[in-house]
Amino acid sequence: MFVCVFIDWENIEKTVKQEYGAILNYEDFVNTIREVATSNGSRLVGIQAFGDFDKGTAGLMSKLVNLGIDPKHVVTKTAQEYLKGSTDIELSLEILETVYNYPHITDFFFVSGDFDLRYVIKRLKKQGKNLRLMGFNTHTSYFLKELVNEFIPMDNYPNIMRKVTKSEKEQISLSLISNNHVRNVIEQIYKLENDSKIGFIGLNYFRKRLTDYYQEYKTEISDALTLCLDNEIITTYQRPNPNDTNYPTTACNLNKENSAVQYVLKNRLNWTNK
Repeated sequence: MFVCVFIDWENIEKTVKQEYGAILNYEDFVNTIREVATSNGSRLVGIQAFGDFDKGTAGLMSKLVNLGIDPKHVVTKTAQEYLKGSTDIELSLEILETVYNYPHITDFFFVSGDFDLRYVIKRLKKQGKNLRLMGFNTHTSYFLKELVNEFIPMDNYPNIMRKVTKSEKEQISLSLISNNHVRNVIEQIYKLENDSKIGFIGLNYFRKRLTDYYQEYKTEISDALTLCLDNEIITTYQRPNPNDTNYPTTACNLNKENSAVQYVLKNRLNWTNK
């Protein structure tokens, strides 16, 4: 038997960060995947990871390559919009291509919890493939668990992730202020928050305002906003939507407890005068 592993990196890393307040221990994570994928005697032929690696840790793709993983970069946003589902589409297409081009592969091992995988999993089931899924128990679709031959709870392997210390968070945030675009994002949201005419700042509105204002640097300023969101420089919350009560608005504000924000606000006059 031969097994091929497909990791929805976007899904797993997001769950680890947002739900567990942690980060992946890359080496332990990969070693665990290898061990579990081959536990039934199958021979491992490859591990592929799909995600937008521009948004992750610097040098992550190289780290994954050194660990024996083939990273597949997927563009998930432009300056104007997020390309929702792009990772799922690329992942599904690669899985189907593997099925038809390499019929000797009998085992498909998925590392994800995303419900959108159901379509491709149904097709593989019709082909008689052995399907295994590894994901966090409470963050994996029940329907997916029912579709596959075996579900392996990732919660059983706590060594694959670790908590980020407060010191690490501060170091990461402070390292971002060398980025002019990050400083511009902080400056702009600070100005909006001090505008008495504005009740709250919608996230989509703020992103569009930034990209409209910084026309020559749309992609860079949008990426800077994403960095601010990912590193809690800017936080989000839900506001009632006056146009549709069923779909609340995502609003954002500046996290003045963040060390990077404090540093920028303290030095903003000096930078403005340069």
